[in-house]
Amino acid sequence: MVLAASLLASEEMYAQPGAFSIPVNAMISKVKMVKFSMRNDTKEPIKVKAGDTEVTLEPGKLVPMKLEVGVKIVAEETTPSFAAGELISVVSTDLADSTVALK
Repeated sequence: MVLAASLLASEEMYAQPGAFSIPVNAMISKVKMVKFSMRNDTKEPIKVKAGDTEVTLEPGKLVPMKLEVGVKIVAEETTPSFAAGELISVVSTDLADSTVALK
């Protein structure tokens, strides 16, 4: 009889809301940001799109960037060096503290 009472109690405990706790931090992932620079080594400005942001890279200028891992950097306009829509780079941790030179 004692065994039957303990089995009933354990079933009721599991049926209650909040009986199980799921760690919230297991569902939240931290976004990894990467700092790097881009430099335009051509003679013409290059307009690029990095995620949702458009940036114009002037010739010879160093532009600091801080973007999430996985963001695609794409040429916005056709130039002698790049076609519009051409993929220039995908941000990865390998770019950290480096300079991407566009030629």
